[in-house]
Amino acid sequence: MGLETGFPGERVIVLPAPFVDLMRDDPLVGDLYLCSMGHITHARHHAVERPDGGDTYVFLYCVWGRGHISVGSHEMVLNANQCVVLPKGVPMSWRSSDDEPWSIYWICFDGDKGKIYAKSMAAPANVLPSIYTRIEQRTELFDKMYAILCDAPTIEKLEYVNQILPHFLASFRYRDHDHAVADPPPGYSEGMVGKVLQYMNDNVERRLTMKEIADFAGLSESYFYRRFVQQMSMSPIDYFIRLKINKAAILLLKTSMSISQISAKLGFGSPDYFSRTFRKVLGISATEFRKQDFRL
Repeated sequence: MGLETGFPGERVIVLPAPFVDLMRDDPLVGDLYLCSMGHITHARHHAVERPDGGDTYVFLYCVWGRGHISVGSHEMVLNANQCVVLPKGVPMSWRSSDDEPWSIYWICFDGDKGKIYAKSMAAPANVLPSIYTRIEQRTELFDKMYAILCDAPTIEKLEYVNQILPHFLASFRYRDHDHAVADPPPGYSEGMVGKVLQYMNDNVERRLTMKEIADFAGLSESYFYRRFVQQMSMSPIDYFIRLKINKAAILLLKTSMSISQISAKLGFGSPDYFSRTFRKVLGISATEFRKQDFRL
C-alpha cells in the first residue's frame, strides 16, 4: 500500500475502506484508528483542499519550512518544529509556503478520541529540538507504522499500528512532559558539543547550516567551529553529513524505502547527490550496500 506519488521521495499510504471499516468496528482500537498517512519533503506547490470538510481528523507535523492552513474562517501558519490537529467536518485547506516549502509528516485518523486531540491541539504547538525532545523517536514511530502497513495487511498488523498511533500522538500532546519519562542519553547533557550532537541528531532530516548550529550553541560561527573540530576532529557539517549517511544505512538495511524516499527523508535534495555522498562516505554505492545486507 506504500506509494511514491507526485513529489520526489513522497510516501503515502491510504487504507482501503474495508480495512478502515474493520478498525472502526474493532473494540480494541475503534476509538482511535488510522485511515491514511504520508511524508513529503520540500514540497513546493503542495496544496490540499477540503471545501466540504473531511470525514477524518488530520495531524500535521512540520519539520522544515512552513505552510498556511485555513480552517473555516480561521487562518494560521505552521512553521518548522510545530504540529497541529485539524478537525473534521469543517471546510479547510492547507498548502506549502512558496518561499519556504515545507516538509511534513501527516496522518488522517478517526474515532471518538479524535475530537479530544483536535480540541487540545487545535493551534500550532512548538516541538523545539533540545536534549529532551527525542524528536527522532517520534519519527521512528511514524516509520514503524508506515513499514508495517507496507506489508500485506492482516487484522493483527492493523491492530498493532492502531495501538502505536495513540503513543505517537500522545508524544506530541504531552510534549512538555516527555522528558520526565527518561533521562537524556549519557553525555548529551554535558558540555556544549554534546548538546549540539543531540541537536544534529534531532534535526537529521533537515538541511542545517553552520549558522543554525552555531546559534543553537550560542557561539559565533568561527569560535564554535574551532571548538567542535578540537573535540570531534572534523567540521560540524562533515559530522552532520556522516550522521545522515549513518541513518541512511540503517534505513537501507531495515526498511523497504526506496533510495529516492530515503534521500528525500534525510534532506539531500536529490537522489543523485545522496548517492554520491553515500559512496564518498562509505566507499560503496547505496544500492550495493543494501544488497550486501549485514555482511559488510
